[in-house]
Amino acid sequence: MTEEEIEVRTRKKRISFRKTEKIEEGKQKKISIDFGRQGGIFLGYAIIILGFYGIVANTVMTDRFDEWIPVAAMNRTLVIWPYLSSFRNFFLPFLLLFIVCFALTYKEDIPAYGIKASLWLVPIIIAQGFIFYWAMFGFSLEPFILQFLNLEGYVNILLLSLMVLNGSFLGMYLKKLVVTRKEKTN
Repeated sequence: MTEEEIEVRTRKKRISFRKTEKIEEGKQKKISIDFGRQGGIFLGYAIIILGFYGIVANTVMTDRFDEWIPVAAMNRTLVIWPYLSSFRNFFLPFLLLFIVCFALTYKEDIPAYGIKASLWLVPIIIAQGFIFYWAMFGFSLEPFILQFLNLEGYVNILLLSLMVLNGSFLGMYLKKLVVTRKEKTN
């Protein structure tokens, strides 16, 4: 295998390792890594971490007259069960989750990597709900009770998982459709 073929393969994988040997006495070896795939996954996770509960918080912290309410007066279950606020925020958190999962799977050459990265968003969102609950209302075991001992908690997990899988499978299907159309035109 020639150096050109190796360079083309590493460009396709979007992970390139460049190693420079000692040419002169004063220079040292340098290794640079381009995190193409990992950077996209990190960006998707950051969007969900900041955006999902950001949208929920903007709708949960207001009353029916769109006035801000104190933290002690808000419904505590909305932090653990975000699907309850879906009608008030026009399903925007779930739409954001769908779009991020679609993008994570669409950009991958092997769809299983994108689906696996997308499925990890469900426990991240649930853990983020716990952290927000503890930050707002103090440490207690109530988030565990709400999430795992109530039917609504399992409905929340089911809805999050279904939204992740729908976005991922649509991204996989559309990617296969685009690739087959490109092959037909070439």
